[in-house]
Amino acid sequence: MSRAARAAERLAGWLWPRRCPLCGALLGPDAADRLLCPRCAPAAAALAQTPPRLPEGAYAFYALSGAAAAFRYEGPVRRAILRCKGRGEPWYARELADLIAVRVYGAAPAPRPGGRPQPEPIAGLPAYHLVVPVPPRGRGGSRLPVRLARRLGRVLGVPAASPLRTTRPMRPQKTLDRAARLENTRGAYACRPGTDLSGLRVLLVDDVITTGATVSACALALLQAGAVSVFAVSVAADPPPSPQPRPAPPAQEKLP
Repeated sequence: MSRAARAAERLAGWLWPRRCPLCGALLGPDAADRLLCPRCAPAAAALAQTPPRLPEGAYAFYALSGAAAAFRYEGPVRRAILRCKGRGEPWYARELADLIAVRVYGAAPAPRPGGRPQPEPIAGLPAYHLVVPVPPRGRGGSRLPVRLARRLGRVLGVPAASPLRTTRPMRPQKTLDRAARLENTRGAYACRPGTDLSGLRVLLVDDVITTGATVSACALALLQAGAVSVFAVSVAADPPPSPQPRPAPPAQEKLP
């Protein structure tokens, strides 16, 4: 990290002291994982996605090598994400990204609140070359995935970039059922002209995985730009009601 980036991080910590993302309380030396206040830590533990890796048969995954989430999208975790997305409190993205690093990737908690978790090599886990966020949907779309990706990239020591863009307007996913979500996102993402991801293993970041339709459509676009694999990670996942058959990629689009 450059000297300017370190200074900017220290300034952000001074302007927006680290708080528990679930309740907003200032974090003290007794913070769990240096990220959660003692009162919220039990609730977070109860909502932990165990194991973090999501079962492929239960989601509408295609084009992904796999996906993981730190929590289930319920209760205080859901409220924390909505607070960061819709209530003008984007600084909670730091805590949420750090929770991904600790709960999904086994990073060691920061020495003190306000610090950065320390990544630890995980045997058998392939190194990522690039961290990529799901892009905002339109001008007013949430930028939480962008903020999560930037922070997670700093913690994991992997560069972050935003090569993805939307190709057309989409209906809000929350208004659609599973089949309609797949149809709504197919072909709706592409990499910017000139993007070359040849040979890269990409970590795709979103705030919530509900059916897998969005991250799968984004992964397909990244593979078409040359990526050799795409793994998706999110703060939380919404458990699907029942296992679903694995959908095939669109017939007119071929994987590289």
